[in-house]
Amino acid sequence: MADFDIEFCPHCGKEINFKANTCSECGEDLPLGASYCPNCGEEVDDCCTECGETITKEDVDKYNRLSQEGKAALREAYQQKLTEKKAKYEALIKELKEKRRIDQEQSKISKTQDEATINEITDYIKSQVSFDCKLSASLTLTFIEIKAKIVDTGYTVSAKFYQKDKTTALPKFVQSLIAIHNIVGKYY
Repeated sequence: MADFDIEFCPHCGKEINFKANTCSECGEDLPLGASYCPNCGEEVDDCCTECGETITKEDVDKYNRLSQEGKAALREAYQQKLTEKKAKYEALIKELKEKRRIDQEQSKISKTQDEATINEITDYIKSQVSFDCKLSASLTLTFIEIKAKIVDTGYTVSAKFYQKDKTTALPKFVQSLIAIHNIVGKYY
């Protein structure tokens, strides 16, 4: 551990205090100039926690030779880096919030489009059959799944097909539903 007192890292300008250092392994206070923690034996480095650079006795001497203006400039440079990091972080947060807002808008549009497609499907089926049936439909990015329960028979017919095949698959589903109603309905 450093046996010197330094206010700022000479490499990056981060404020540090080697007087109050503790072992990073066990948390015990370290005596000045320690190379190993007397409590747990962990080797101690004189590194800046911000930039990771090792701080040597030469660095400290060089820092101590700086004028007050030089030390102030080092602190100012570090504060500028912090301000820039904060601005980048805030810009990233703003960008992520905007992306989330756009995603939510797209989700609302997709839900509206999905609901319109489901309504279109159920309205078409109802317009093609003369009997009462309970319909449910669901959509994925690729498929349409339809379930139709024929009320007077209790029989359920279901189908799953690609959304792109809706115009050909839907009339076939209705034909199957009518055929099953006609066959099963004779026995009820």
